[in-house]
Amino acid sequence: MNRVGFDARVVFSYAFRPFFLLAGAFALLAIPAWGLHLGGWLGWPDHLPAMVRHGHEMLFGFAGAAIAGFLLTAVATWTGRPAVAGTPLLSLAGLWLAARVGAFIPAWGLLWGSASVLFWGYLLALMARELTVTRNRRNYKVLFLLAGFLAAEVYFFLPHPDPLAGKETALRLGLTLVIGMILLVGGRIIPSFTQNWLRLHRPELTVSLPPFGGFDALAVALGAGYGLAFVIHPQGTGTGLLGFLAAALQLARLLRWRGWLAAREPLLWVLHLGYGWIPIGLVLLGASALVPGPTLWDAGLHALGYGAIGTLILGVAARVALGHTGRPLRAFPPLTWAFALMTLGTACRLFAFPGGWLMALSVVLWFGAYSLFLGRYLPILLAPRLDS
Repeated sequence: MNRVGFDARVVFSYAFRPFFLLAGAFALLAIPAWGLHLGGWLGWPDHLPAMVRHGHEMLFGFAGAAIAGFLLTAVATWTGRPAVAGTPLLSLAGLWLAARVGAFIPAWGLLWGSASVLFWGYLLALMARELTVTRNRRNYKVLFLLAGFLAAEVYFFLPHPDPLAGKETALRLGLTLVIGMILLVGGRIIPSFTQNWLRLHRPELTVSLPPFGGFDALAVALGAGYGLAFVIHPQGTGTGLLGFLAAALQLARLLRWRGWLAAREPLLWVLHLGYGWIPIGLVLLGASALVPGPTLWDAGLHALGYGAIGTLILGVAARVALGHTGRPLRAFPPLTWAFALMTLGTACRLFAFPGGWLMALSVVLWFGAYSLFLGRYLPILLAPRLDS
């Protein structure tokens, strides 16, 4: 493959380019650093519990970059307007980078908080401008989710009578919002992508997957209801039972999309597999409310975080980058390995204990998966479209 240099006009021509690069690079730094910390090899800024900082940076940093890259890319398709590019995109990426630097330098705590809040505020403003100018009411619900991220960030950095409890509440809200984004947007693109592939590659099946309808609305609403209970009273018996019900509906929703029919295409089965970690995570979190203890709680959080969020960011970034650079929608062999490593890594993380060998293996597998992604996609994200 030809070497590709850095051209700012290309990189900041579409949001998926800088933000998928940033998400991939951060994945390679943040999780190994966390693993080294758990193993006692790396110190951590000590004015906050390390777990709180880790959770914030994975939800609002890693996932935040992926969300910005996807939404600002998708909104151009939704509205028919030119893509958000140039100075606004550079400014948004600069805020994201400033927040990440501030997160790990204790003396720069003000930078961490201010840049984090400004990032979500600016992302909301950019999306609101694109959607309202074209009166794209169908996607206004995305603005409510982004407003939720902004509110969660403000709440995280505000002083609280019980600082730890306040920040943990903000993190639960952040996790709920990321999963909510998956339920809403993933619930539209996964069956749509699958349907398109089946029509092209398996026309003999004459399969018609169900569009977003009443059942999907019920599943999303119940997921939102569980998310609200999870934020307010995560260990309540009612919350646990609601988690089981929400998991059942998400599993039924996934089965309706019939992902096994597209098992030949890694770019599709990885999306179904990533979504499948959501009902598993909800079951584990629901069980943790009925059987108190850290094991089920930790496993549930990482089924959603490592499994659903980590896998879907990898899968969606891989597909979006190909489609928006004029390349065929086919997975490269290294990427298929990356999807397999993420799946195995999630399974290891669910059974891992801090400092144990499964924890170390889960870190290595995550690093391997995102190394394969970044190694293969760096030239793609830096190069102009093939048909430009």
